[in-house]
Amino acid sequence: MARTLGASRGFLILRVAIPAALPHVFVGLFMGLGGSFAVLVVAEMLGVKSGLGWYLQWAQGWAAYANMYAALIVMALMCSSLITLLFRLRDRLLAWQKGLVQW
Repeated sequence: MARTLGASRGFLILRVAIPAALPHVFVGLFMGLGGSFAVLVVAEMLGVKSGLGWYLQWAQGWAAYANMYAALIVMALMCSSLITLLFRLRDRLLAWQKGLVQW
């Protein structure tokens, strides 16, 4: 439609194609964030001698359950804050879509 009205190639890319693709990009980001966080924790538990995953294993081995639960809470806060940040970015970039997408 925009091309038949005389839109340039740059306008088509910046004003039509990218805004149309952004909702799908954010769906991929939300899915990737959860999966990458889980993989990061597992990798820290298995492969390194530092990080929260390693600390969870260490605290469990020494029966320091208060420390273990504190590390779990820190991990949950980190993941939820990243998701909140991504939601705010999505709301800012997709302001034209307010009220159309229900989560």
